[in-house]
Amino acid sequence: MNVLLSAYACKPDSGSEPGNGWNWALHLAERGLRVTVLTRREGQAAIEACLLKNPIPNLSFAWVTVPTKIFRTGTGPHYFLWQLWAVRVARRLHRQQRFDLAHHVTYESIHVPTQLWRLGLPTIFGPVGGGQTAPAEMLRYFGAARWKERGRTLLTAALSYSPLHRRWLSRMSVLFAANADTLAIMRRLGRADASLEFEMGVAPHDIAPAPRAFRDDDQPLRLIWVGRMLPRKALPLALDAFMQVRHHALLTIVGNGLPEETVREMIRTRGLTDRVFWAGRRLSMAEVDAAYREHDLLLFTSLRETLGVQILEAMARGLPVIALDLHGAGDVISPATGIKVPVTSPPQVARDLAAAIDCFAAMTVEQKNAMSRSAWEFSKPYLWAMRAARMEPVYRRVLERGTTRQVEDAADRTLVY
Repeated sequence: MNVLLSAYACKPDSGSEPGNGWNWALHLAERGLRVTVLTRREGQAAIEACLLKNPIPNLSFAWVTVPTKIFRTGTGPHYFLWQLWAVRVARRLHRQQRFDLAHHVTYESIHVPTQLWRLGLPTIFGPVGGGQTAPAEMLRYFGAARWKERGRTLLTAALSYSPLHRRWLSRMSVLFAANADTLAIMRRLGRADASLEFEMGVAPHDIAPAPRAFRDDDQPLRLIWVGRMLPRKALPLALDAFMQVRHHALLTIVGNGLPEETVREMIRTRGLTDRVFWAGRRLSMAEVDAAYREHDLLLFTSLRETLGVQILEAMARGLPVIALDLHGAGDVISPATGIKVPVTSPPQVARDLAAAIDCFAAMTVEQKNAMSRSAWEFSKPYLWAMRAARMEPVYRRVLERGTTRQVEDAADRTLVY
């Protein structure tokens, strides 16, 4: 099978979207499929260095370069233009090697769908998110970015009425939505057959040999917050909540994105200097892994997130998760694997997050261990090799049906949440 994979973000040894692009490419190729990846030239050096060390004969890359420097790479306009140029590159490649199907994996956004269906190939779109919006009552945590966030909310609401999106999605064979918000938009656009599918995966070394083994003398409770310090990640909300935790607990922040003095001041003004720790820099992947394994619980406060790779990463190490009942987190976290907090008003959400932390701290050892085991077990089906193994039959059924339009029951039920 000859697969054309669209991965705007693709880079080995990376997390988030670049890691997703690389892992789909790598693990589909390892199954014996012939995979050609359309991606940006920015990742070329890292990709070629990796393949030089570990050659994969049936995996190749085609570099798509947007012929203008007006738009910064990674931005919406650049991504849109890249999609158009990717079609031009793909047409040339298709004349040379005749692909069987196309599959778009990154960026994971419904806002700018892939245009590879224009090749006349069966096209799989996703899993993608982007249909989620930040709650209006929580926009104060966005600071000066709140007006930009309001604009994005209006744009996302308009997608359901877009004739272009309706037309584009109608030309694709299979659609996977990464959260219920995005699934609802797909269905409003006429794709009742769209399915929910988790967009992230884990490597074998991410999964701990065993879940957490809590003890009666485990003090203090060790929480970890992981992420780039973007407004939507709501680090100040995590600190506002942690101020109100009654039990003996410590919080470690892993991430960067704000000036060091800004973060130090946020911690200092809340009186948390002796309870909240931050390295003041971006940690390496190995350091992040070690940090997960040294903590007991993930605190996840994102106000707008397709899902959040941190959730799966934490669960793979046996960490239960406390998060807002929003978007992908609300879809995948269950009472067995964590605690979800409803979104009401900012002061109430902070109080409820603190109460959730205290609730976990007050659990018996048996309850904590059971929650850790459930979180750990949840992550196992999302090994990248297993994800690729479950996608291959979807490809085969799409080809067997011989259509570039909607394919009934094309999505393997094992892929759904």
